[in-house]
Amino acid sequence: MGAITMTNRAAVRKQQRGISESVLDCLLEFGKISHDNRGGEVLYFDKRARQRCLTAMGKEMYRRLDGHFDAYAVRGLDGALLTVGHRRKRMHKA
Repeated sequence: MGAITMTNRAAVRKQQRGISESVLDCLLEFGKISHDNRGGEVLYFDKRARQRCLTAMGKEMYRRLDGHFDAYAVRGLDGALLTVGHRRKRMHKA
């Protein structure tokens, strides 16, 4: 995937929370998009997104990333990532 545009906050949060580039790439490519009702989008892994990742990357790479599929990202109106983190609660459909 190409270069990811992210804010300084998102870059700091990514490092602090230990979210790797490969997990972020999968999230941006296969993640489910939910609107946050403020103009932005929340991307996260649901069951279908995990299945698409498994199909695209194969079992070995999927196993390496398996514990990191609780990540989420918030993307602004301009397409830049505003923040990233780990989900602690279930994402509800809007």
